[in-house]
Amino acid sequence: MFSKILVRLIDQSITPAILLMAARIVSIILLSNSRGIPFNFDINGFTFSSTEDYVFLNSYSTLIMMGALVVGLVYVLLKAYVFHDSHISPRVTANLFAVRLSNLIQSSYDLYTQGSIWLSFMFFMVLSSGFMAAFGLLYFWVFYTSLALLLVMLVLFILDIENEIKLPTKPTWSVEENENE
Repeated sequence: MFSKILVRLIDQSITPAILLMAARIVSIILLSNSRGIPFNFDINGFTFSSTEDYVFLNSYSTLIMMGALVVGLVYVLLKAYVFHDSHISPRVTANLFAVRLSNLIQSSYDLYTQGSIWLSFMFFMVLSSGFMAAFGLLYFWVFYTSLALLLVMLVLFILDIENEIKLPTKPTWSVEENENE
């Protein structure tokens, strides 16, 4: 009924979603306790006594969520650059099998589905932080930092894809060769 790719993407999105929810809740609780900001947690969620406290906590918890996404994407990029099955060296492969870490070696399909999910979450975080900043619910520097992190991670991901494709820089045939035949 569902395509294999859709099921795979849904499966890969569970870990980042849980990580983001945990980062949000834990960061709000820790930041509010460390700054002495009172809050209530009920059926409506977190409520704060002042708008300034809300903007502060929202900004920093969004930044912590973005940091969690960066850590997850760096892990995926590390696997893509170092442990990609298409360009891992035989020596590293043998060492990974010797220490029983062969599950780090992954195919392009696995890496690129994981990377696309993490980048999608990052994109939506930047988009939502932009809207929140525009309406005064978030510091603008958090939005700009999130945007910069997204661009850096996107460029690194694209560079790995280009490395995988290895587009030729010169044509493999020339006019002279065809004329001589």
